[in-house]
Amino acid sequence: MKFSICSWTFGNVPIEKVMKFVAQAGYDAIEIRAAVNEYNWKELLRLSKELSLEIGGLTGDTGWPREEQDLANRYETNRKSAIDYFKRQIEAAKEVEANYLVVCPSAVGKSAPMGNTGEDWKWAVDSVQQLTDKASELDITLVIEPLNRYESCIVNTAEHALKFVQEVGHPKVKTLLDSYHMNMEEKDMKTPFLTVKDHLEILHVADSNRQALGRGHINFAEFVTGYKQAAFDGMVVVECSAPGPNPFQADKGMPAMELIYTYATESLLFLKQHFN
Repeated sequence: MKFSICSWTFGNVPIEKVMKFVAQAGYDAIEIRAAVNEYNWKELLRLSKELSLEIGGLTGDTGWPREEQDLANRYETNRKSAIDYFKRQIEAAKEVEANYLVVCPSAVGKSAPMGNTGEDWKWAVDSVQQLTDKASELDITLVIEPLNRYESCIVNTAEHALKFVQEVGHPKVKTLLDSYHMNMEEKDMKTPFLTVKDHLEILHVADSNRQALGRGHINFAEFVTGYKQAAFDGMVVVECSAPGPNPFQADKGMPAMELIYTYATESLLFLKQHFN
């Protein structure tokens, strides 16, 4: 098992500074937001090797109301733009020798569907299917992320994720479980692992208040039991955020952002003590 952290959690801190901190803190890896136009990916790969910090994967770059990044959009032209953009994200993942790209089937923050019953789902499945050739060519796993109902209008639970992955029907399409979203959407913290165990690629973790592990009320003992029963031994990615308004904006301004370094350190210690 390897421990990683998502670069998104650090807000607007320069990625080079984030990577140096993450390496010094003792993490094995980092998950970098796939903002393909913001980074020199060759330089990030060079820095990761210098720091002995693996770039485990990329977090898919998509956010509402940017309709041209929405794989489940009503309009075919927007879906085509989103598919093309995600193909570039897959290429970026390959460039930094990452193993996966996290994919939210509809833009993060899109909490209401645009189509009739089931249409958004069908648009998303079709869009992800159009990414699979590129994923296979570059050997990048597409990891479908279930989000809570306030952040996504489709794929909110492990059962949804299983159905979505099965409908896409491709070996390079897997899923993840996220303790923060599970806390809102699932009946317990163990059953979801048994639901998706054959398709589980990575884990995302944060506590119930999206702060450091141990600062909320999630039963992580049950979470650990779940992944052990599912025989999971992959990447565990911390994705907490500083306290403040707007859940879709990681940077909460100062002094809140100073806490993220404390959260990162506390969470790694928690993982080393309780996850094995």
